[in-house]
Amino acid sequence: VEGPEDGQPILLIHGFGANVNHFRYQFPALTEAGYRVYAVDLLGFGASDKPGCEPYSIELFVALLEDFLQHQNNPKQWIVAGNSIGGLCSLALAQKMPVRGVVLFNCAGGMTGFRYEDAPLLARPILWFVQNVVLGPTLGGAFFENFKSRENVESILTTQGVYRDLTNVNEDLLEILLGPSDDAGAQQVFLKTFAGPPGPTPESILPTLDVPILALWGGADPWTPYDGGMHPGDSFEQYAKGPFEMVVLDNTGHCPHDERPEQVNSKMLQWMQHL
Repeated sequence: VEGPEDGQPILLIHGFGANVNHFRYQFPALTEAGYRVYAVDLLGFGASDKPGCEPYSIELFVALLEDFLQHQNNPKQWIVAGNSIGGLCSLALAQKMPVRGVVLFNCAGGMTGFRYEDAPLLARPILWFVQNVVLGPTLGGAFFENFKSRENVESILTTQGVYRDLTNVNEDLLEILLGPSDDAGAQQVFLKTFAGPPGPTPESILPTLDVPILALWGGADPWTPYDGGMHPGDSFEQYAKGPFEMVVLDNTGHCPHDERPEQVNSKMLQWMQHL
């Protein structure tokens, strides 16, 4: 947490495999503008505990986030913002308690891609095999070790659309993402989360929220596409009940807040001033 104690509180929620330090470019800009900025490591990620016995889910993360905010005893309504599954958590959190606004950075359609109703019938056995065998107790350990290697993580960031502009794919970012993977329990958390239930869809939550929403979307993201896939960002506005604004960032990948921080921070600050 940083920023003036009497500032408007903002909660930043990271995506899968990330942590509070993935908001390295938001803290300086938002606190300089007078906001009280919080970020949390979700259970199982970053510096948080990594118990292997927990049933990891969007619902669990949201329950913990709601408890956290309630214990802050801040008289002002929060602004909540999140990337990927953190965006989905932000929407679900706004269902649980009054918030002043929600900011989405490439909101995920679920905690995982194992939403069987979205998959063609012929693909469902393949999903089951990956979820229960590849990510299971026998093969899961080898899968995790290969996945968390520096070479693989760097390749995912640079060649698979997570970042399009590679300027900010540096040693700091690799350390942010790789460091916690060596913690005790990290393997079990990764496998249980990666193979876990998808949770609610954005489309099921948006019609229930009468709250302003700003979506800042990397337009070249293959993971949560703006105009493709089962939960495209360009469809969100039709489901939104309250004020909704979409800003598409050209040639930008899955993490616009870290890839295009100047643009994201500028638009976010402008939007929040008018809440």
